[in-house]
Amino acid sequence: GNVAEINMLLTAMLRYAGIHADPVILSTKSNGYTYAMYPLISKFNYTISRAVINGKEYFLDPTNTQMGFGILSPECYNGHARIIDASATPLNLVSDSLKEKKLTSVLLVNDEKGNLTGSLSKMAGYFESLLLRKKFREADGFNSYASDVKKAASMEIEIEKLRVDSLDILEMPLKVDYGFTIPAPHEDVLYFSPMMGEGWKENPFKSANRFYPVEMPYTIDQTFLLRMDVPTGYTVDELPKQIRMKLNERNDGFFEYLITESSGVISMRCRLTLSRSYYMPEEYDLLREFFAMVVEKQGEQIVFKKK
Repeated sequence: GNVAEINMLLTAMLRYAGIHADPVILSTKSNGYTYAMYPLISKFNYTISRAVINGKEYFLDPTNTQMGFGILSPECYNGHARIIDASATPLNLVSDSLKEKKLTSVLLVNDEKGNLTGSLSKMAGYFESLLLRKKFREADGFNSYASDVKKAASMEIEIEKLRVDSLDILEMPLKVDYGFTIPAPHEDVLYFSPMMGEGWKENPFKSANRFYPVEMPYTIDQTFLLRMDVPTGYTVDELPKQIRMKLNERNDGFFEYLITESSGVISMRCRLTLSRSYYMPEEYDLLREFFAMVVEKQGEQIVFKKK
């Protein structure tokens, strides 16, 4: 059946099981807005199911088999929706209620041969996890992911013990862990990208002008942590400059890039947050400049010089 038929069937099954359930009609982002004052039926193009269990509300859509229980596609979070009950109760499904939270930590130490050996642990955001699950389930998914990591690294790198947690637990974000080795360098000047390929590669806001609002699928909270030994036989010649900045006076966005070196150990913390998903055209220049700085800082390298 189509989306509406499948969700109506789910609603009927839940009611048969004694669970309070109702259909919900909405308009997806690609279909445009509906208005609470004029809820024209022709403006709605999607149906989901709402279940209330022990006083808690769950929004369900079994047509997307890769989504966990109670999780909808960001396409469904488009403002005004209606519960099909006796009162046609209005709902407000907004992208600001979705947060894509990601945490990456990297540890790098010198071994007795002068190599840098390390580990990376990444707790991906939920919607990034959907893409990663699809990749890892492909025939050569693990090798393909390791190949992508090698390409993104600024130095020669060997990946080992790649492990993925919660691959089949759809309600959970995916966790990726792997060990890696950077062979002992011999160059007089060594360049190292501390973000390990995990940063923003390009500014998503390329156009110089914007006449319509910016609608993001969710808010974001991304944190990257690094602790590494200065490579054996080298000293730090140049570190990226530290920075803290706000998107605007209301602090709707925040970026910090903090990096220090002490006693041969480099520590770094990089965090990016956006607490809003919707921005008016007059805010576009601020947003574009903000992300330009994020891309620039996350692309900077540490320079090591041979002793």
